[in-house]
Amino acid sequence: MSSAPATVCTDRQKREASYYDQYAHLHAVRQVDFTPVLSNQRRPWSPYWTVCRLVRDAYDAGARALLDAGCGMGAASVCFAKLGFQVTGFDISEGNLAVARRLAQQHELSDRCRFLAMPAERLGFPDHSFDVVVGIDFLHHVEVSAVLKELARVLRPGGVAIFKEPLADNPLDALRTLMHRRRQVSLQRDVHVTEDERKLGRDEIRLINRTFAQPVFFQRFSLLQRAYRLRPDRLRGLYWKLQRADYELMRYCPPLGRLGDVGVFGRRLAPSCSVQTIG
Repeated sequence: MSSAPATVCTDRQKREASYYDQYAHLHAVRQVDFTPVLSNQRRPWSPYWTVCRLVRDAYDAGARALLDAGCGMGAASVCFAKLGFQVTGFDISEGNLAVARRLAQQHELSDRCRFLAMPAERLGFPDHSFDVVVGIDFLHHVEVSAVLKELARVLRPGGVAIFKEPLADNPLDALRTLMHRRRQVSLQRDVHVTEDERKLGRDEIRLINRTFAQPVFFQRFSLLQRAYRLRPDRLRGLYWKLQRADYELMRYCPPLGRLGDVGVFGRRLAPSCSVQTIG
């Protein structure tokens, strides 16, 4: 595999790297829960479990090389390696990557994981290197257009792109933007916000759908669960209950799905899968 190309980081990339170096120092992941990839449970109300199910389906279909884009501290990367993938994770934060390497070693998965520091806008991988690309809460931290082109370049024809992202294409977010114009940077474990991150709007969603033209899956989450982000200290015990309540509400009243502000996307570069849509 080629190494990351020599490049000068933009101011935005430097701020993101600095923020996540601090975050990894304060809130380093100590253990990895493998249940989402190994359990027979589905938990369709959880966006993270849904991503893991899509990844697991891709593995069962024969995919083996996976790119974890913006892998953070590597908890998901290690889960995907446990499932059987050869995982490459990249991130702009060396602090994040140090934790990821430790987790892989701790769980005896270093032979299936490699972690590299590089900007998402310029990846140091040959064309068509991966069967699966996964981005969990990643695209809203980067220059979406440039990054999607790079991810499409390194994904093999017929490969699957899976994203979990916060969305800003609904009326509740428009109202929130009017009421709260100032963004507050936060280093809290449960609700952390960087200076430059932005939820994905309609243009970015359309760009995902155009870049990876064949739909596999799309589902919205998070309506009542927004309350958790306001008071995670008081609502921690309700986290799963709020997720499940949102799922049932959107299932029995589909128009409410339009208000969900978290989306899970499954897309392909080439036709092969049927569409599944909820909300």
